[in-house]
Amino acid sequence: NTQAICVPTFGREVMLGTNPIAFAMPADPIPMLYDVATTVVPRGKLEVYAKQGKPMPLGWAVDENGKDTSDAKAGGGILPLGGSSPATGSHKGYGLALIVEILSSIIAGGATSNHVSKNGLGDTSQSFFALDYGMFGDKAAMRESLSTLLQELRDSAKAEGRTRIYTSGEMEVDSRNEKLKNGIPVNDSTLAELRTVGGELGLDFDAMVSVKAAE
Repeated sequence: NTQAICVPTFGREVMLGTNPIAFAMPADPIPMLYDVATTVVPRGKLEVYAKQGKPMPLGWAVDENGKDTSDAKAGGGILPLGGSSPATGSHKGYGLALIVEILSSIIAGGATSNHVSKNGLGDTSQSFFALDYGMFGDKAAMRESLSTLLQELRDSAKAEGRTRIYTSGEMEVDSRNEKLKNGIPVNDSTLAELRTVGGELGLDFDAMVSVKAAE
């Protein structure tokens, strides 16, 4: 679980975290890799918009009164996956966030998301499950079957104006390869923070990291 930042459906007080769900299974040419927040967006998305001083899309978060807001610095919370209404599936993200809460803090006897931050210190809980799916049959055959399904998804008919269908994890693998080749883009606010931290630690940030101005 994570520090509370998510409001429950019809709520305006942050009670749950972004409480992510991750899942992975071997496949070729890349594995099935799924890692998502149970909120519409993770907290980091709001931080990026706040640092850039840009309005964020409506439907991501609410203000302190529980009203839709485009202000990333507003004092409300992020909406659960599905938005603000059961009509758009908000109860699904809300329920998934609560399931993660149960599987982490509750069964661990830890602090729940709304009590996870104390005196500036975090007290989060995690839950990991490793399943040997070979107990159900031939692992090589399952890997081949999953690989076939994922490729069939990529090859399936595209919506008008679209040229590619991604499987879970594929976009991130592409992003990783591109950044290994061309570097990692960092906005000016984050770069300034890194230089400040480097100075506090007595480190010459620019001497340690190659920084190239954006074109």
